[in-house]
Amino acid sequence: MNIQLNAFLCLGLLTANAMAIEVIAPQELQTTSIHIGDPDRHIRTLGKVAFQIDLSAAHDDLLALKVRRSSLMLKDGRKFTAFGVHKSARLIVLGGGEINHISIASVDDVQGSRETSVLFYGKDNAVISPRPKDIAVFDTDFNPLNFTYTPLQAPGSFDISVSIALDLSGSMAGHERALARATKSFMLGLPEFTKCSVFSFSNDVYQLIPRKINEFTSCPSSAYILDSPLKANGATALYKAIRTAFRSGSHRLDRSFPNIALVITDGVNTVESGETIKSLKLSKALNNSKLFVFWAGNYQKGYLDDLADLEFVSTQNLDHELNKFFTSLGVSLSGLQVLYIGK
Repeated sequence: MNIQLNAFLCLGLLTANAMAIEVIAPQELQTTSIHIGDPDRHIRTLGKVAFQIDLSAAHDDLLALKVRRSSLMLKDGRKFTAFGVHKSARLIVLGGGEINHISIASVDDVQGSRETSVLFYGKDNAVISPRPKDIAVFDTDFNPLNFTYTPLQAPGSFDISVSIALDLSGSMAGHERALARATKSFMLGLPEFTKCSVFSFSNDVYQLIPRKINEFTSCPSSAYILDSPLKANGATALYKAIRTAFRSGSHRLDRSFPNIALVITDGVNTVESGETIKSLKLSKALNNSKLFVFWAGNYQKGYLDDLADLEFVSTQNLDHELNKFFTSLGVSLSGLQVLYIGK
């Protein structure tokens, strides 16, 4: 997987009074914490999350290091407080003011400009819609680029594929209602430009939403599928479920935006499907996917060998923590901002 130089995701064990979720990310260089003053009244907070989600695509550590050591500034001469890079599109997005983390999720050519989806974080894990003057865009040769940006404007051309794999092996018995309830609430809260593929796994992988519905129906419109009772029983086809999650977004129109693969599980793989961690890493790269794993139990450190972009380990109230997990993902996906950048 791509190692994210700019991903300073909330690591460690949160206190029991807040939320007993441990967040594990692959080893990587960490940025220095930036201490920001009170938020400017013109900045709109779209929601606060328990942890930051990095949706960066085509990140490059060497380019990021070059930017960090540069003298680039915002248009009014202020120093930047955060930046994101997209190597293949040769783009750099700088942020100032209250911005302390940037993910460039996708870049797509649309009618003479590049429609660029960006996720901005402020302090306290707030997903924000920043002021235009707090943003600057450069190419990788450090030439400034013109762009237009309307805060809170909905994306115009791209759709987001979200693949959700629910573990219904025997050890998940008793958690079926919590799993269905949290997943449905998550889907209902997503924007209309998201398309969800939902499937369960135990002895095998079972599609809950027919593929034709998945391709043309938004996540909120297909959430009703979780009204049907779920029944936990059988083994754990974890590897096959991960592969299916990576491939489920292959139909999407905008391949520049990563396919979001979510896996909720409480156990290691117990079903032989021919998949290995190595083959899963290849499938992940081929399908431009991000993998977020929620461990409802039986977590083994290093089991996925850096396959996951983030892993979340539940240690107490599964229902509560699963909702926190989904809320952080939902707010982040809904909070994407769009920059139209000149070529």
